[in-house]
Amino acid sequence: MTHSDAVEDYLKAIYVLQERDGLARTGALARQLGITAGSVTEMIKRMAGTAPRMITYRQHHGVTLTDRGRLVAIAIIRRHRLLETFLQQVLGLGWEAVHEEAETLEHHLSERLIGAIDRHLAYPRFDPHGEPIPDPSGHMSAPTGEPLSAFDDHESFRIVRVEPSLDGMLDYLDELKLGLGTTGTVVNHAPFKGPVTLRIIDGSSHRETVIGRDIADRIYVVPI
Repeated sequence: MTHSDAVEDYLKAIYVLQERDGLARTGALARQLGITAGSVTEMIKRMAGTAPRMITYRQHHGVTLTDRGRLVAIAIIRRHRLLETFLQQVLGLGWEAVHEEAETLEHHLSERLIGAIDRHLAYPRFDPHGEPIPDPSGHMSAPTGEPLSAFDDHESFRIVRVEPSLDGMLDYLDELKLGLGTTGTVVNHAPFKGPVTLRIIDGSSHRETVIGRDIADRIYVVPI
């Protein structure tokens, strides 16, 4: 059974939020998808009433995936992350470009073609943003790291994963020279969810940079 592009986008977004928060709330889904909360509510009510059911929706509570919905979401994520890896490794596109292209292409590739891409790439486990790639059975490694915003002042870190859920975020991180493997130390957090100041190690020199809390929430790091 095929699903519309919009349904696949919702299933993927619900999966990401459910993995992080236990369920997907309407407001969080709206932010993830870049649309209004009213549009989200209308769509999830429609999806909840459509057979076979792929989501469970409780008003004023949130959305979760059924077992079937989870399988479909993981298959979409597999297509997306393999496409990103192919576009970077074979075609040489940057990590912002591969995300944008995969958002479109993921809806139109057959499982046979995705399997061929997987073989060609020698079965990669992680995509260009450090996100785990599901295997054909739906299994994948656990995501690594915790949000940079959760690290205390004076803690040192290494970037291992980036969640590309804000438009232009990856290009912005490129400008700041904050990529996978970048190391540094948290200098301080401004109060009231203000920006985070970092001291980044560039070879034998250090530099300071400041990022917004919403960006720091989407950069995942491990301690060093």
